[in-house]
Amino acid sequence: MRAKAILETILYGEDIAAMRRFYEDVIGLSVRRELEDQFVFFHCGESMLLIFNPATSAVKPKSFTSAPPHGATGAGHVCFSATAEELQGWRKHLSKHGIALEADFEWPGGGHSIYCRDPAGNSVEFAEPRIWGLPRRSLRNQKLVVASHNPGKIKEINELLGPYGVEAISAGSLGLPEPEETGTTFEANALLKSEAAAQGAALIALADDSGLCVEALDGDPGIYSARWAGPSKDFALAMRNVEEKLQALGATAPEMRRAYFVSVLSVAWPDGHVENFEGRVHGTLVWPPRGKRGFGYDPMFLPDGRTETFGEMDPDAKHEISHRAVAFRKLVDALF
Repeated sequence: MRAKAILETILYGEDIAAMRRFYEDVIGLSVRRELEDQFVFFHCGESMLLIFNPATSAVKPKSFTSAPPHGATGAGHVCFSATAEELQGWRKHLSKHGIALEADFEWPGGGHSIYCRDPAGNSVEFAEPRIWGLPRRSLRNQKLVVASHNPGKIKEINELLGPYGVEAISAGSLGLPEPEETGTTFEANALLKSEAAAQGAALIALADDSGLCVEALDGDPGIYSARWAGPSKDFALAMRNVEEKLQALGATAPEMRRAYFVSVLSVAWPDGHVENFEGRVHGTLVWPPRGKRGFGYDPMFLPDGRTETFGEMDPDAKHEISHRAVAFRKLVDALF
């Protein structure tokens, strides 16, 4: 995991009235909350500036929230912006590193925060921006570049974006090169592509990194799904490769042919802001492949609860349940 944006910054000053006059009258920030002689909070774009008086706020006032003590003498504080999905990722990431959560709660006005401590005892928070009611970035009626040279993927993304008034152009049409995918996860590779396109085109960029993960093959082809198709992107060859490996394992029963598609959509802005969204769909692999619709491994993937493969499905039906559609619904909730 990687923090993407700071949501709160803390400064100190014993003369809160003077600090308010400076940041409100001189700098032009809007006061969001104030407790006389103890603190004043300012709204600045997509972030908050919190100013505490260390002489009077060493003890958290009763009118404050149930958050762990921070922002006063001896305990600095930093808050990183995170979506609800990213918060879940941070919970797992911190636990993996042996870092205990000090608090995990929902704010009365909506939104979640989690807190931990750094080695020096400073408070580290990850929070949804909506805890402050901050305005969200929006893609509605925006022009963006789709960071892909895959015609099938571009077509599907355009079909998903169309109803929202988004004008999408492909990275290939702008002559942008495909960056080398050196990441070890779908998210890392999606991020590489979206950031490269955003900087290269000076536009908002949307990238997708997706692939097929076969449980019997320990998650392969995974992030290498496209590479299994070779330089000519021959997915008939790629599907045969998957089937041959399954046959070599004697994986003929449906329960031995479980698989899932993963899609990570990464949206990057030229100013460096990034938001990622993941979707998955589970199913079973069939052989021989069925259907001429879709692309990639679609003809051999039978989603759970359906009788048609992605290669047989009407595009509208596929868009309702696909991994990319699941990720896209999360994107819509956050950015439209």
